[in-house]
Amino acid sequence: MSRHFRRLSLAQGASLCIFGVLVGLALLIVAPRIRLFPLDVLFILVAWFCFWFFSHDLAHHIVGRMVGVSFRYYFLGRSAITKMSLPIASNLLRAVPVLGLKIDKSSLNSISPNNVGAMYASGALSSMLLPWLTVPTGYAINFPVGILLTILTVANDVFTLYFSPQVGDIHQVRMVRG
Repeated sequence: MSRHFRRLSLAQGASLCIFGVLVGLALLIVAPRIRLFPLDVLFILVAWFCFWFFSHDLAHHIVGRMVGVSFRYYFLGRSAITKMSLPIASNLLRAVPVLGLKIDKSSLNSISPNNVGAMYASGALSSMLLPWLTVPTGYAINFPVGILLTILTVANDVFTLYFSPQVGDIHQVRMVRG
């Protein structure tokens, strides 16, 4: 399997990310009004996924453009976690495509390391923070759903805080700052 499965233009990738976040918001609004188990739980879990997945590269794109980073295209590719050679996770993640954003490296030469670092950090921060929006709605659906979303979101944050400094966005921030 190639490193990049499919390229998307910047407009296509940003539109996909915006659509994904908007779907998450819509599901967040609709889920507590459905009151039909397990559909309400499915909606809130999909909303969680949308906030986690689609916000990441969109945050890179928005913050990057604000600080002067140029991008070439979005792509479907592999998670950086596959570089860690974790026995089960790496093999599973090799088969699961993730959304990525290709940076025009030449644009980084004229940007301060702090601004480049902000662009890299924005992805990790958004995919750690935005899923928290689902937790209050989870408790509104029912207490066990709220607990499930809290555990899922804490696990995501712990996972990100552990792996991102090794191979992810936080690692890139450290590399830029030298």
